[in-house]
Amino acid sequence: MILVGAALLMLPSAHKSGHFVSWLDALFLATSATCVTGLATVNVAETFNSFGQAVLLVLIQAGGLGIFTASISLVLLSGNRLSLSDEQTIHATVGRLRQARPIDVFIYACVFVLLVELAGTVALFTFISEAGSGASPWQTLWESVFHSVSAFCNAGISIYPDGLAHWRERPVILAVVSLLVITGGIGLMTLINLRFYYFWRRDPRRRGRLTLQTKLSLLTAGALLFLGSIVVWAFESRHTLKDATLGEQLSWSFFHSAMSRTAGFNVVDTGQMNPPTLLATLGLMFIGGAPGSMAGGIKTVTVVVLILTAWSALRRRDEVQFWNRRLTPKVSFVATMLAMFGVGCVVAGVGLLMVFEDGHPAAQTHQRWLALVFEAVSAFGTVGLSTGVTPLLTDAGKGVIIILMFTGRIAPLVLAIYLARPPNPMLVRQPREELALG
Repeated sequence: MILVGAALLMLPSAHKSGHFVSWLDALFLATSATCVTGLATVNVAETFNSFGQAVLLVLIQAGGLGIFTASISLVLLSGNRLSLSDEQTIHATVGRLRQARPIDVFIYACVFVLLVELAGTVALFTFISEAGSGASPWQTLWESVFHSVSAFCNAGISIYPDGLAHWRERPVILAVVSLLVITGGIGLMTLINLRFYYFWRRDPRRRGRLTLQTKLSLLTAGALLFLGSIVVWAFESRHTLKDATLGEQLSWSFFHSAMSRTAGFNVVDTGQMNPPTLLATLGLMFIGGAPGSMAGGIKTVTVVVLILTAWSALRRRDEVQFWNRRLTPKVSFVATMLAMFGVGCVVAGVGLLMVFEDGHPAAQTHQRWLALVFEAVSAFGTVGLSTGVTPLLTDAGKGVIIILMFTGRIAPLVLAIYLARPPNPMLVRQPREELALG
């Protein structure tokens, strides 16, 4: 998809008059759209015409559904039956929700995506029309469709020259975009579980139950949104938000917190934010969204498992228990592996950027080295927020960001599926020996 998208974006028919896109910038944008990241080396609105924007929209939608859903559809279309290992892989990724079959999972995913994006399009079309943008109804409809898909897929790509800062004075539009981003970031498996949870029924047997996965996804998403909003408002109310009213400050703070979870839209210049705000944003970007969602990062449930594992060790417990459930040691091992892999990728990416960008414009920006760290974490977490250094990167630096975007989108899922397969038992057990830690 990335290669085909890059080839289409290089076509002169995809550009506006007087604009040209190099092969590296086309590859960068195709990777960013397919990996639903949002970083861009050129201004999408000023560079691409309707055809080029449509190519980006298709890449965003295909990337949002993900390699996992695409692989299921290919197997189903071929008419082949899934092997036992394939079914175990799907169950490890989506969960055993009412023993749903792969075809059910695929249908539910497509239906949820279609309904949510359709609802988002209708809401955005209504509010943009009421705002009186002066555009034709067809142009308003196109803007609504594009931003609804981009928001729900957590892509963060906009077809406005100034991004969603275009509607910063319209909190209702920002609220719709935030809701789409949050819905796409809590995970398809959470949405499927909620689909089968009839909370109004009194009989527990007919009501269904929320899995631990769903509870953790919802709880963590709410906590991170709240804490992120508080941090942004606390450090930016007298800085980048000082000229806004209290209502606008709260609205923009919440918007930035929601976008930091891998969406990438912004209404305030990220490059002018205080270092404490950028540090908090780094944490939100690295954590990302829920497993099985449109979002990237190491995932919220991974972080919760690490915290629960550390808490159990502090209490001298030999097992992790939470919400009347017991976690297997394997879950802690996988969470540790994903976190270490994420840290390793970010450190390697930052190191390469510092080498390639030394003495170049990207390293001479307001935040200097912090800007490169921010860029690397944003790419790995498939967020799309930037302090403004993306267009200033050298060709080598752009290559590093492309690899980070691709790795951040694909590698955590591949690792989770690989580690979720049946364990490889040890035929020989060696004698135990204790090690001193701390």
